[in-house]
Amino acid sequence: MANELAFLSQARTWDAFYGEPRIAEFRRRLYLEAFGEEYPEEAATDGYVTRSELRAMADALCVGPGQRIADLGCGRGGPGQWIAAATGAALAGIDFSEVALEHARARARSSGLGASVSYKTASYDATGLDAASIDGVISIDVIWAIPDKRAGFAEAARILKPGSRFVFIDWERDLSPPGYPPPVSDHRPLLGATGFEIELHQLGPHADSMRRVFYEKMLERQTELTSNLDEKNAQSYLREARAWLGLLDGVDYMQHSRRVLVAARKLAE
Repeated sequence: MANELAFLSQARTWDAFYGEPRIAEFRRRLYLEAFGEEYPEEAATDGYVTRSELRAMADALCVGPGQRIADLGCGRGGPGQWIAAATGAALAGIDFSEVALEHARARARSSGLGASVSYKTASYDATGLDAASIDGVISIDVIWAIPDKRAGFAEAARILKPGSRFVFIDWERDLSPPGYPPPVSDHRPLLGATGFEIELHQLGPHADSMRRVFYEKMLERQTELTSNLDEKNAQSYLREARAWLGLLDGVDYMQHSRRVLVAARKLAE
């Protein structure tokens, strides 16, 4: 019951986020200013993934036509569909926000990917996908927020065929602001404990400089933000920016955060 209530609570929170078109447009403009040509605007991402990171993920998956990948925590689906189009693989998207999935389905239809893409409401650690049915798993800017990361990695291993790859982009951190999930400084031990062999662990030492600019621009535009959103939601976004920049407690948490691209191969059972 507790897990079900937590699932519903998170789903409602993200439904509200994805259901607000004004914040999506506001963030899109900030991403364009902060990321420049590295922002994959055609993927309409809600996270901090760059065009170069998407290309690297597609290459690391080692999949192609006739195969199927799963996007865990897919959100509105843009980055996952970008990777599916780049590789030719079919796509199964998983997210607990039905509002986000409706956006993803509409995007797939409009881009001509509808026949090769499917979406399902489920959680990261209980996807409902069949065991050993997937040729590649991706996850973008989601793992940091999973309460039980070992369970999430174990689920990725369960649905993957032996020898297939789990590729994700996220952060490894030594510190996180109060109120955020506990940080993980290195994902590799957890991956090893859940049946994976590490093929790629690549740090992006300058990647978070763009995220810093994104937060700084958000604070510069706070009047615009508060005029477009209700006070509660606007202050939530501003609090996020201030927290990571160290404006709340004097700790610059961005200095303790490392962007990482990981590719891990599922070992034979």
